[in-house]
Amino acid sequence: MNNVKPQYSRRAILKMGVMTATAAYAYVAAGISLSGKSWALTVKALDDNTASHLVSIARSIYPHPSLDDVYYAASVESIDAQAANDPVLKKALIDGVANLMKNTGGDWNSLPLAKRTELLQQVASDPFFQAVRGNMVVSLYDNPGVWPAFGYEGSSFEKGGYINRGFDDIQWLPASGKEG
Repeated sequence: MNNVKPQYSRRAILKMGVMTATAAYAYVAAGISLSGKSWALTVKALDDNTASHLVSIARSIYPHPSLDDVYYAASVESIDAQAANDPVLKKALIDGVANLMKNTGGDWNSLPLAKRTELLQQVASDPFFQAVRGNMVVSLYDNPGVWPAFGYEGSSFEKGGYINRGFDDIQWLPASGKEG
């Protein structure tokens, strides 16, 4: 029989596990990532290649250099969920991405911004583009994880409104030169 006393009790190990799981959940809930790409794109209707290209296309439609791809991926997952129940949307997404990739030689990310913009403008009235744009404007900007990047503090109703909470406290607008 070994007389070596364990460093940690079973209770201490369980407690550390619960604390680690709680911290991980808090990071996920807050949209915080510990590494640049510690997320996985999960799609059901679209294939992984189409979905991956769609993340890059979505970033080109609504470019925000300070946002991680995880937020764009969440938007792609959102439209993928819609496409799972809508065969017309699914076909529009698959065909739209395929056509853009055909026009780029398959490498959207290596194109200059001006060329990507030109290609998107050519398909701006297509159902593909309209579906992606319409989904993105809601799923990207309604994500509480991106709000801090834009200085938005969220709904004010629960906190008594903006009048007494700094309705004019934004720092990113230039000063008006007028004193109130």
